[in-house]
Amino acid sequence: MSNPPPLRDATPADLPLLYELFSDSLRFDLFSPALLEEKLFANPRPLDAPETGVNATRFGRGERYRVALMEDGRGAIGAVQVVSRPWEGRAWIGLFAVRSDARRRGVGRSLLESAIAHAVADGARTIDLLGIPGNYFAPALDPRYTAALCLLERLGFERNGDCSNLVADLAQLPAVGKDEQRLAEAGIEIRRATRNDDAILDAFFAEHFGAEWRFECELAMRNPVPALHLALRDRRAIAFSAHSSQNREWGFFGPMGTAPEARGSGCGRVLLIRCLADLEREGHATAIIPWVGPIGFYGRHVTCRVERVYWRLRRTLT
Repeated sequence: MSNPPPLRDATPADLPLLYELFSDSLRFDLFSPALLEEKLFANPRPLDAPETGVNATRFGRGERYRVALMEDGRGAIGAVQVVSRPWEGRAWIGLFAVRSDARRRGVGRSLLESAIAHAVADGARTIDLLGIPGNYFAPALDPRYTAALCLLERLGFERNGDCSNLVADLAQLPAVGKDEQRLAEAGIEIRRATRNDDAILDAFFAEHFGAEWRFECELAMRNPVPALHLALRDRRAIAFSAHSSQNREWGFFGPMGTAPEARGSGCGRVLLIRCLADLEREGHATAIIPWVGPIGFYGRHVTCRVERVYWRLRRTLT
């Protein structure tokens, strides 16, 4: 196939085609059609939406999504997602796939070159692979997708670090009741967040962790039962832990963080276990702890192991 078929913009109506394509291509991953739709089309923070503009200071200014689809007479042969932040000069290649019987015919190169051109037209100075803020399927590339890795390197992407996911066993989580009592005696309240905490959360994230994590916590709050737990002292948040902001079918944990003043108090451990206990009650046997920083912290407090290692890839465009 020296001249691959033309691309067109995909829509949610194409989900059956896309699910067949990505299920064929992503052989190291299990996911439902609903999760694929979330990743490709459910932009949680559309750049041009009025509500995004109103909340830009709290949650960030948002992104633009595009999914391009290539077809032949038998269905979809390739697709690529590109996400851009024109205001920041950044873009991401999200999920992309080439049908297994259409590889080594220029389809993958055509898809990725189209995504890169779209990013450049939207003002991007760099383009990263995966790790889309607030809505990522994976934090970076699993190098077992070796054909994709080789193609990306030929197109000028360079490795700029690693990251890992842990999987935690939820069968025998430790009890934290006594720890919560000890913290209460020290003036630290542990509880589930409510909508009355919005101002407290805004102040905390403005000081410590920024709009990206504030937005992920907002997504966690949109669950039927808010999936955010807090540690507070004198009605000020000093630590938080969230889950189910995305990828809910996987039992997805995070983010979590503790203000410098509260580190070493033990509240992080309590908040972690409260979130994992939520996931266990929802029927999950395991939880994914993605894009992990302090692996040792999790290893000390719950039964977990490194499940996957990813390679971060970036190309400079200007």
